[in-house]
Amino acid sequence: MSAHRPEPLTDSDADAQTSAAWTLDNGMIVATYRPGNMVRGLAMVTAVVAAAEEANHHPDIDLRYPTVTYQLTTHSENQLTSYDVALAQRIDEIAAEQDIPTA
Repeated sequence: MSAHRPEPLTDSDADAQTSAAWTLDNGMIVATYRPGNMVRGLAMVTAVVAAAEEANHHPDIDLRYPTVTYQLTTHSENQLTSYDVALAQRIDEIAAEQDIPTA
């Protein structure tokens, strides 16, 4: 994701390109997953952090019992971009791989 400038997206674009897990909130896309316990939540966070490092694009993460919430926006662009959608899609994949439902 970091090889070129991100493509700016409108809220409508971001909403259309992300799953139902993601909602728009104050210029960010946000999703909450329910791993059920802290061990599974931390495992999901660890996998997401690895994906974020690979993409050089990092979500805000809130790990609480029994949920994990991810917030995405491209701070350098001051708006939603293609980077946010790509990472949201990867987070969805990680949740599916770990059998973690949305909240």
